[in-house]
Amino acid sequence: MEYRHSHKSGIAFFLLALLFTGFLFIGYNDHITRTTPNYLTLSDGWTITRTDGTTYTAPLTNSGLGMVNEGETVSISRTLEKFDFEHPCVSYFSIRAVVNIYLDQELIYSFGQDYYDTNTTVPKKINVAPLGDDYEGKTLKIQLTGTMKAAFSGLSPVSIGTRADLMTQRSLHIRVSFFTGIFLFTLGIIFIILSPYLFFYHNHDTRLLFSGLIALTLGLYILSFYLIIDGLVDNPLLNIICDYGSLYNIPTAFMGYLMSVHTGKAKKIFTGLFIFDVFLFLSSVVLHILHVRRFAAYTIILHVFTVAESILVVFLLIHFYLKSRHDSEQKNMSSDNIFLVGIVLFALLSLYDIINYNYLTYFSSKGEVYAELNGITIGSLILISCLLVSYLFFNIYSTNYDSLQSRISNLAYTDPLTGLANRARCEQMMKMLTEEKDAYTIISLDLNKLKQVNDTLGHHEGDRLLTGFATILSDCFWDANLIGRMGGDEFVVIMIEDRALNATKRIHELYSLINEWNHKEVNFSYSVSYGYAYSHEVPNGSAQEVYMLADNRMYEMKREHQGDREVTLHA
Repeated sequence: MEYRHSHKSGIAFFLLALLFTGFLFIGYNDHITRTTPNYLTLSDGWTITRTDGTTYTAPLTNSGLGMVNEGETVSISRTLEKFDFEHPCVSYFSIRAVVNIYLDQELIYSFGQDYYDTNTTVPKKINVAPLGDDYEGKTLKIQLTGTMKAAFSGLSPVSIGTRADLMTQRSLHIRVSFFTGIFLFTLGIIFIILSPYLFFYHNHDTRLLFSGLIALTLGLYILSFYLIIDGLVDNPLLNIICDYGSLYNIPTAFMGYLMSVHTGKAKKIFTGLFIFDVFLFLSSVVLHILHVRRFAAYTIILHVFTVAESILVVFLLIHFYLKSRHDSEQKNMSSDNIFLVGIVLFALLSLYDIINYNYLTYFSSKGEVYAELNGITIGSLILISCLLVSYLFFNIYSTNYDSLQSRISNLAYTDPLTGLANRARCEQMMKMLTEEKDAYTIISLDLNKLKQVNDTLGHHEGDRLLTGFATILSDCFWDANLIGRMGGDEFVVIMIEDRALNATKRIHELYSLINEWNHKEVNFSYSVSYGYAYSHEVPNGSAQEVYMLADNRMYEMKREHQGDREVTLHA
């Protein structure tokens, strides 16, 4: 156990060290600045022409263009002077637009028409076109045509330089986002690969899976927003799929994580939000495939739902934290505090980006092309750092506490003879079930002929009968939420949610085990009477009432098998 915890802590330390190294790399600007390649950004001196023939001159960084819809065309043009570059290229960033670049009316570059003709969303693109060597004195015109309603707003600056210098300039501009996206993507893949271990060996725990999905979707969104995926694999369509796919599923991953770490009422609320987010994504996919409405058209709707969910989640987390602060059984409060700080800061920084994006898109004279993900990028690093620190804190400080709590719990709530939960623990569990309103099944069992074995063979054999039956119950109901001894020859089994679906099948398995043990036992035979009840049979009733119903059914069975007859099962 100590090795396991030190191993996990070592992984967390490694990831934190990697993150810290990235920050050092990002902050090392002096040498990079001195070696930045030469290029020119042309923002002024352009003539802007709209579809209706309106022509005016304005800086591209403050064009006042407004929203360009499907079929509308805007072009920018200017005469090129001599640049001090060998084999210069022109670079222009476009969003959901068909791009045509002309040099003195000669088409030298085109992008997006094939996507538009096949009714496919035209991706964002860093368009790079060579100017040749005889460009001086010629007119450069960049023509943009909207491909959907509210296709884009604003005009990005035009960059001139060699292809290598333009690529290097772009890389330096997005180096923080590049490192952050790659780190989150890699971390997400690692967590997802490791998640089956936690699921199968730690009571179906899915928190590592959803932690990985959070990191993966955030990383993919940052990489695709800045066209890093397109730059790495030269596939604009893959980039836009990753862009919208990750954007729609970031809230889903968060709701899944919160659903996996909470219980009771909180779990139900977050499960409902998770199902809603999955439904929203799948509905958008279906409508997009059927060409009813494209993914990009839902951005504003998605932002509204995301903001509403973020406010609700932050409120609920703070509420549940304040409610549980005085709970003496809360064993992981400090690490929970760290995660709470991370998710609140991420929500606030993401909210800033969402507000800024919509302001630039619909209200600013600059336009959508100037939107950045600074808040989400910084917030993602803070959130993942808080997750790692929280995990590290838990592994370092919880081991001894868990061991102590386990010993105390064993003393207070364990039957000393059978090792099962005692009556106090069973009653505590029933009280919890009553409060949380989960679906559950209670099985009441009575071990037959215990008094007869005690009287004829002695209490030593009676104890062996009890311990053997406890082993049978543990083997049969290995996944039960509780197996307990209420006292004497009375036992109880409690199963919650999915485990509680088919009690009859589990009773068949119990009798099969009893028959196997009876074939090996020579001094006595195991025999049991039982009764079970589902929580839905006692609407609005307490778990104690459900137990009494199961107990009454057990006694009815016991009365039917009074005397020397043993209970047998013919499957």
